Amino acid sequence: MRIIVEPLERASIKGINVIGGDGAIRRVYPILACYVADYPEQCLVTCTKYGTCPKCKRPASELSESTAGEPHTQTWTEEVIHDAKLNVNSFNQFQRRCKEKEVSGGVYKPFWLNFPHCDIHLSVSPNILHQLYQGGFKHMVNWCKELNQHIASLPACYSIYLFKNGISALDQIGGKERKDMGRLLLGCLIGKIPRSAVLAY
Repeated sequence: MRIIVEPLERASIKGINVIGGDGAIRRVYPILACYVADYPEQCLVTCTKYGTCPKCKRPASELSESTAGEPHTQTWTEEVIHDAKLNVNSFNQFQRRCKEKEVSGGVYKPFWLNFPHCDIHLSVSPNILHQLYQGGFKHMVNWCKELNQHIASLPACYSIYLFKNGISALDQIGGKERKDMGRLLLGCLIGKIPRSAVLAY
């Protein structure tokens, strides 16, 4: 990667002449401001240990927290890599030292090291297809499977229709089915969504 971005790195330090839309020549200094990647590549590029957050210092066990952790900084990552390189005899020792601090230890000198005005942890942005759409979709499918299991396992109750196979397999839903589903959903959602959402329902 260092070889690929070397011209950009040189240009960001020395500048390059660019012809604008009005025909004027201007000296510009391009910077690495945004790096779009899926999660595995984000970990690779930011030197973050796989399974942790490439933007904050939360360990894998705390990724489901609703608040952000202390942010990673490029300076901190550089220091961890530099400290790990000191007094090691093998690449395995280097990796072990890095991983103790949640850094991957895959490279001695990351490609972004000499880019001016760059913090790779701030530059990384999510891949819309893989992280937002498919990640959200996968979560919703799992949630629907769990909801189906809850609906299918409800005990018999007076005046409430039971959907023995859940509700996801229904092809055509009429007004009566919608009312029956509405009666069941509240009982299935208690304990699964915030109390304020249950009260609003």
